[in-house]
Amino acid sequence: MMVHLETDREQDHVMEPRPNTAGMQRNPIVLQKNSWDNRFLKIINHVSRQRIGLCWHCWSCGGGCPFSDHMDLLPNQVIRLVQLGQEEEALTCNTIWVCVGCHTCSTQCPNSIDIAAVMDALRQMAIREGVRSAETDIYRFHQYVYESIQRHGRLNKLEAMVKFKVGTGRLLSDLDAGIKMLARGKLEMLPQRIQGRPELKRIFTHYDERRRSFKSHG
Repeated sequence: MMVHLETDREQDHVMEPRPNTAGMQRNPIVLQKNSWDNRFLKIINHVSRQRIGLCWHCWSCGGGCPFSDHMDLLPNQVIRLVQLGQEEEALTCNTIWVCVGCHTCSTQCPNSIDIAAVMDALRQMAIREGVRSAETDIYRFHQYVYESIQRHGRLNKLEAMVKFKVGTGRLLSDLDAGIKMLARGKLEMLPQRIQGRPELKRIFTHYDERRRSFKSHG
């Protein structure tokens, strides 16, 4: 994968990541001359509460990420897209959905950027903007987990799993594993509800309003 940075000057820089051993196709991304509009950067900085401009692209994040071979862009390349205001390219890549938030990249960053938080902010913005996910199943899984927590205050695994299977049309896949989990008490038939439901509702309302305010920043 090569990322070409092209502005109204001559070509400025080329980023070449380490070889991809999983066979993931990484096509070149050309960054056009409007790359220097930093409004998108300010929005993601606000939502993630990070200073993305501190990244100097040492590749520590990509080198340590256990899922990088399955990403179309390495984490630092996504960071570079944000730095250059390339909203469409950043929100449509599959990297932000393949990221599982394990924080391996965040702990290895020499500038203490919480890259997992940046990926989460990009996912939130992609959902807010109605961007079609490059990884539909992963998006659905996130959606069902979110809805379960919003409804009960904690995740009901059985509810989220059933909705995911119905949504993907793969009702019988992993059936054996599901039965074993039920038998061992790993899946609760009835959801547990927290006591502080009003407080939970205020939290979700706050973040819904925050997502709606994306465009007011920058």
